[in-house]
Amino acid sequence: MLKRTLVTAALLAGALPAIPALAQEQVPASLAAFKPHEVVEAFTAEAKSIGLTQAQLVRLDSMHVAVRDERHRWAPTSGNKAHQTLKMKPMISREKAYNEALAILTPTQRDAIIKRFNAPDYVPVVPSLATKVPASLESLKPHEIVQVFAAEAAALGLNEDQVKDLGELHVAVRDEPHRYTPMTPGSKAHQHLMMEPMISKRRAYNDALSILTPDQQDRAYKRFNAPGYKPPALAKVSDK
Repeated sequence: MLKRTLVTAALLAGALPAIPALAQEQVPASLAAFKPHEVVEAFTAEAKSIGLTQAQLVRLDSMHVAVRDERHRWAPTSGNKAHQTLKMKPMISREKAYNEALAILTPTQRDAIIKRFNAPDYVPVVPSLATKVPASLESLKPHEIVQVFAAEAAALGLNEDQVKDLGELHVAVRDEPHRYTPMTPGSKAHQHLMMEPMISKRRAYNDALSILTPDQQDRAYKRFNAPGYKPPALAKVSDK
């Protein structure tokens, strides 16, 4: 764990240019729902619009990988269960990722990207969420999608560390608080609400894919999209 953290710190240090510290900027509302590594991806997606150089792209790509692959910490959350409820949180915050990405840009580029992110019509482009959930997994809940990856460890050629990371991701997605959204109004006077997971199926699927190597991702694509494929029976996993 310490070694992984030190490696990540070194990568981040290498990704940043040697410039004076900048005033900390708030993360724009358009990026507030994204994970730290996805915030960095939003910068690289705007390479053409703000004129990023190849060297800047290399640094941003290095930062994205370092932030994405940094292990998470388990933080206690409030709950009514008898045992302590934990939530997986990134070690590198969204704000830190945003400001360190800004530090790679020139003053002109920083002004341009801040205006871009705050524009009313801006829609973030995040490659990490680009892959659609295969039809064979669409009927599953977000945390069950992650669980399928672990259940297919042998077929995908996953190692012990990857299975462990998928297990942690599964618990984090499963235990993420839900949000309540209004349903179509009915005949009753009170408001109808529907409980939905905060983490979408697409995000869970892409987060699980990020744990795999490119070769394993290709195997997963072929397996999950094979005609007649059905997910294996999923066991209930305890968080203890």
